[in-house]
Amino acid sequence: MRDSSLSSKLFSFAQGWGGKEEGLGLITCAIKDGPEPIAFELGSTLHFEFYAINESSSEQSAAQQSTQGLQIIHLPNISSRQESDLELLNKLVLEYKVPPSLRFSLLTRLRFARAFGSLATRQKYTCIRLYAFAILVQVCADADDLASFFNSEPEFINELVSLLSYEDAVPEKIRILCLLSLVALCQDRSRQPSVLTAVTSGGHRGILSSLMQKAIDSVVTNSRKCSVLFAETLLNLVSVLVSSSSGCSAMREAGFIPTLLPLLKDTDPQHLHLVSMAVHVLEAFMDYSNPAAALFRDLGGLDDTILRLKIEVSCIENGSKQQAISYEPEGSESSGAQVISGASLELDNMHPFYSDALVGYHRRLLMKALLRAISLGTYAPGGTARIYGSEENLLPHCICNIFRRAKDFGGGVFSLASTVMGDLIHKDPTCFPVLEAAGLPSAFIDAILDGVICSAEAIACIPQCLDALCLNNNGLQAVKDRNALRCFVKIFTSRSYLRALTGDTPGSISSGLDELMRHASSLRGPGVDMLIEILDTISKIGTGAEAASSSTDSQCCSTPVPMDTDGEEKTLALEDKELCKVEKPEHSTEPSSDGSLVNVESFLPDCISNAARLLETILQNADTCRIFVEKKGVEAVLQLFTLPLMPVSVSVGQSISVAFKNFSAQHSASLARAVCSFLKEHLKSTNELLASVEGAQLAQLEASKQMRVLKYLCSLDGILSLSNSLLKGTTTVVSELGTTDADVLKDLGRVYREILWQISLCWDSKVEEKQNVEVENDVGDAVISNAAGRESDDDVNIPVARYMNPVSVRNGSQSHWGTEREFLSVVRSGEGLNRRGRHGLTRLRGGRMGRHLEAMNFDSDGSANATEASLQDVKKKSPDVLVLENMNKLASTMRSFFTALVKGFTSPNRRRTESGSLSSASKNIGTALAKVFLEALSFSGYSTSTG
Repeated sequence: MRDSSLSSKLFSFAQGWGGKEEGLGLITCAIKDGPEPIAFELGSTLHFEFYAINESSSEQSAAQQSTQGLQIIHLPNISSRQESDLELLNKLVLEYKVPPSLRFSLLTRLRFARAFGSLATRQKYTCIRLYAFAILVQVCADADDLASFFNSEPEFINELVSLLSYEDAVPEKIRILCLLSLVALCQDRSRQPSVLTAVTSGGHRGILSSLMQKAIDSVVTNSRKCSVLFAETLLNLVSVLVSSSSGCSAMREAGFIPTLLPLLKDTDPQHLHLVSMAVHVLEAFMDYSNPAAALFRDLGGLDDTILRLKIEVSCIENGSKQQAISYEPEGSESSGAQVISGASLELDNMHPFYSDALVGYHRRLLMKALLRAISLGTYAPGGTARIYGSEENLLPHCICNIFRRAKDFGGGVFSLASTVMGDLIHKDPTCFPVLEAAGLPSAFIDAILDGVICSAEAIACIPQCLDALCLNNNGLQAVKDRNALRCFVKIFTSRSYLRALTGDTPGSISSGLDELMRHASSLRGPGVDMLIEILDTISKIGTGAEAASSSTDSQCCSTPVPMDTDGEEKTLALEDKELCKVEKPEHSTEPSSDGSLVNVESFLPDCISNAARLLETILQNADTCRIFVEKKGVEAVLQLFTLPLMPVSVSVGQSISVAFKNFSAQHSASLARAVCSFLKEHLKSTNELLASVEGAQLAQLEASKQMRVLKYLCSLDGILSLSNSLLKGTTTVVSELGTTDADVLKDLGRVYREILWQISLCWDSKVEEKQNVEVENDVGDAVISNAAGRESDDDVNIPVARYMNPVSVRNGSQSHWGTEREFLSVVRSGEGLNRRGRHGLTRLRGGRMGRHLEAMNFDSDGSANATEASLQDVKKKSPDVLVLENMNKLASTMRSFFTALVKGFTSPNRRRTESGSLSSASKNIGTALAKVFLEALSFSGYSTSTG
């Protein structure tokens, strides 16, 4: 807690009247005729001690000196005083000079002492004390405060537990607050053993199970002996205790499994949350212990759980709010408050019946808990063949109904139902005929092909469930005949699923599909077909051929889906109206806007990123890679770079690089060949387009031609980013680029020269505009001189400089081949040519271009995220700014590509003690790079260009 004063106030409340040794323990003060006469007198006495320090350094009177040092306020029988609490406090503050920091503590002691004379006020202040203690335990960051509290009252935890058994002598509200205090203590793992010891040892052994049995009997039979809130709080305490292995073992030994099972048969809609909490506890027992799962089944718990699931599924199917047995007791009040005495009535008034919306919410929470418990219960040893008999034959029909009405149940329930089906098959593959007879496999395939729920859980569970179905030949054949894998085409190409694919969902699906295709090799072909169809569909969307496809696909989420319970307790406090509005406005407006150009442009980058992450794990398998390459999958991926509707502000190079991050090394040559071929063709088209511009400033071209050039250059930026990534992971790209005298680098050099020229034109126009506006001419001169003075310093920041040291200089040895020294010198001189060539154009333009290039000199690995702006911001930018940003980004990517290329073809020699010979491809690349930088250095510009 940040506010120490608040912590001290809570501590004052939590102290109460005193400790058990003084006869003023928690139990004594809460029951009638509890305190002894001496203790009664002590509790009614105000006793307060503090040290007074006078900060004044002037001479003090005798009266002032008497108020220094230890001060003791002792007022017996405080309840007989006629003054009010505040009047008496003011009198004591003036008389004893109580400092402001201690006045609240004094007032608290005063109020507690005055309240001690009456049982009602004692119980009221006991409630205040317990409230303060529960809050203090949860929010206090200083362990010393709690340590001092327990040092003064070491029996406090035992008293909290003992007070639970005073059913008739203590109001139920105090007992509930004792439970809440124990819950708060258990949430601190360091103090949970103390609570566990208190409830399982000595005279308290079995107290929780006894109380739980009474509370459940009262709730189930509606005997009104215990309130629903007491049962709920007791379940909360047990839920916290079973979160640890020791607590779970202790509660299981206390007999909680048979104690909780009767609650599964309570179908009162107002008790759904109690049943859900009980199932959570049973789930923890089975999760920690196999014998607990066996006991759960032997006692009929699994049958009762399946029966209860059937009831809840029927409620959803029938659309009834209270289809289960109505538990409105005769003679009960319309408000639903239970007729119990004292504070219990007050508690039930604070805890009214749940509305229909919250009942639906609790029903889905319960269904999730039931499905998890069933999944754990089916793993119990010795229960292999029981799906053919008893109540378990209802389970396939329940799951089948969930699949058929998946949108009514929500993604969480659908996912857990799918997990249960997979667990049944994995545990006993021979049960598949029973599931098939119930229509379970076909219902699941229908559910995913008709449009999966827009939920990450529902989507992520599909590969594992298909994997389970494929364990049986009939299931495998059904998956192939129905082409079930095609469901992912809609998922990865529809705008409706973007939110569901956030986080690690695409990676999880990729891993699941990879495992599925490893286990069922006959699905590799259909799986690769599905991947290529996803890529082709994205290409069609990006070209405008399927502009309306996103709006039609969104029908899977266009109808309101009942509230999912992924957040569970986080949304319990929502109002009923909010619970009925789950994303309804978004779905109602989405179909009308998906066809617009703006939405397609904003949708494409995320769509490509998700598709690339889907490919990442799948393409690490050599057999899958072979089929992917044979079916032109690499070419389909590369086509994503040239989508006409892709915004120029976004470079998808880094996103697509993820797809080939783990590409099988056996097929890296095919990948490098396809990428280099695609790069070569794109460079030819780009050079032809730039030649038609004839050196004119892009910002001054007509809008259509300017945008066409920018899109070509943006595509080139993405391809180079991918090539840069491949260069860092494999040498096949270097070999491929070095073929045919490195013609690709020659074409790239022409584009590089044009980019530098366009950057210089942009900065020329900027300076001219600035000079026309400014009054003083010397401002422009200062800018130029400042840039020239910083050129030498800027050279240090060039990232390629550190990669260009020749081997002969580093190891001090002389090469035996003069030609090799020449080629290595070309590499070094190429670096210098790159730097001097850039500065050559810098001098042509007065140093302004060089200054901006250095300012924009960042690594291309982060360029996609660093420069990506929203589409609205792009539209607001002027053509000059838009062109300059794209030119700078592409120039930086090119320099990073050159750096990775030189590092790639020299790295085998840089790590040897002696310089080795370079391959013919490396020589071709070195020569081509030298020519690129030489041409950039000697380029004098376009004499006919304007501006």
